[in-house]
Amino acid sequence: MTILGIFINNEIRTGANRRYLELMEGLAERGNTVRVLMNTHLDYKPVHFERIAIPVDYTRKKFPPASLLLFFKLRAMKREILKKVAGTEWIHIHSDMNLLAALYLKKRTKAKLFYAVRCNDITRARILMKQGGYSVPEKIASLVYIQKKKSREKKIARHAERITIQNEQDRNLFLSRTGCSISKTVIIPGNIGSKRFAPEWKNKNNSQTVKKLVYVGPLSTSKGFRYVVELMETLKKMGRTGISMYVLGRTNNKSEVFREIKKRNLDSMFIFTGYVNPFPYFADCDLMVYPTLYDAWPDAVLEAMYTGCPAIASAVGGLPDLLKYPELLFESGNVTQMADMVERAITDPEYYQQLRNLCASRVPELTFDWVERFEAEMQ
Repeated sequence: MTILGIFINNEIRTGANRRYLELMEGLAERGNTVRVLMNTHLDYKPVHFERIAIPVDYTRKKFPPASLLLFFKLRAMKREILKKVAGTEWIHIHSDMNLLAALYLKKRTKAKLFYAVRCNDITRARILMKQGGYSVPEKIASLVYIQKKKSREKKIARHAERITIQNEQDRNLFLSRTGCSISKTVIIPGNIGSKRFAPEWKNKNNSQTVKKLVYVGPLSTSKGFRYVVELMETLKKMGRTGISMYVLGRTNNKSEVFREIKKRNLDSMFIFTGYVNPFPYFADCDLMVYPTLYDAWPDAVLEAMYTGCPAIASAVGGLPDLLKYPELLFESGNVTQMADMVERAITDPEYYQQLRNLCASRVPELTFDWVERFEAEMQ
């Protein structure tokens, strides 16, 4: 097959960005002809696919958006680009930032569009609005954002020949909002199996007791980091001052978080590592706590379970599908329930071993060839 990807980001910011490039590399490695339109400013050298460089100068979260700049650049370079993408059978994208460009190229190449919905942005936006603290302009901006996302979803449903979504709940919501035929959609969750799951980290964790907790992700409202802080404060009140929380994620522009932790006298219980390779920490820590308000299918939980580090998480988004067992889930925002689960894991070795066993039992089902799943949907 001849597949065209579009990755116009000027940096690899997220796990989803990384996974997309892994997929493109994997599809090319399997013998497909894969070309990817990539921003000239992105520092990335493909190993297996062909890079088609296109200069798009944008500033994140500023006007004009990258999607519009890319569209104009494609029109300006139409002859050159269309020559390079001739023969494309499928256009495959993971971001609505690239949707306008994909539809433009779909029309001119007569290729089919395969769109991967990686996140339910509408649900996430609504959850954040319910958290409160928004000013009137922020509420208006959020409502406008939701309407834009709804419009884009309908466009995806109308123009894409194939749509993949990561979990059943998000698929049902997508279908209800768009009226899309379920036959167009397929669930392909994230997997254990890409090259970053190195054999050296498999079942590396051999913890017998709980002293080191770990959280992975941004220190943001959407990921529920405030509940991590409240959890540690609750554990301290229970007398668990010897428990540490390792926080793996970017800490820039988060001075208010550090002030809050200091205000609550929790400094000694937190270790901030910054943005690092998580596998050594999963191998060393005893329990992952993930109180996100929404997540479609978090890679970090897969990575923890691969090392043998058990994980407990909020029962939102794709996490009930990922973790499966109620014993590994807590109600979103319920710090008391979180603390009770952690406290029991600290004091009850049999319960802690049960958490480990349940997580370990999920690994075989989550270990599969992700690239093969995507390729099969285009054949």
